[in-house]
Amino acid sequence: MEKNSVKINIAGVDYSLRTDESVELTMELAKEINSKINEIKTENPFISTSQIAVLIALEYGCNCKKAEKKTEELRADMKNYLEDTAKAQSERDFYKREIDRMKADAKAKSNQINLFSEEQ
Repeated sequence: MEKNSVKINIAGVDYSLRTDESVELTMELAKEINSKINEIKTENPFISTSQIAVLIALEYGCNCKKAEKKTEELRADMKNYLEDTAKAQSERDFYKREIDRMKADAKAKSNQINLFSEEQ
């Protein structure tokens, strides 16, 4: 995959990046990070940019771990749903065969009754 070149500015520092991600996504992320930096600086003007960067990294890392956990939970749920679906389809097929067998039995018995009533 071809890497995209993108120039961004975070906290007044210019960065030239080569990334697999789209230029739009990278620019959006830089804008979001700058917004978070400004928000934190407004709340606490004495905090350093490196401390802010650590706080933002922790927040993103926490969000990423939560998303990974949720993804695994959803995968497990999906697996369970698929297993339940396969079981339900198997039961449905069994009962369809059972209905067909009962219909055949009923038809055979009906034929026997007709033969018996014709003989009399």
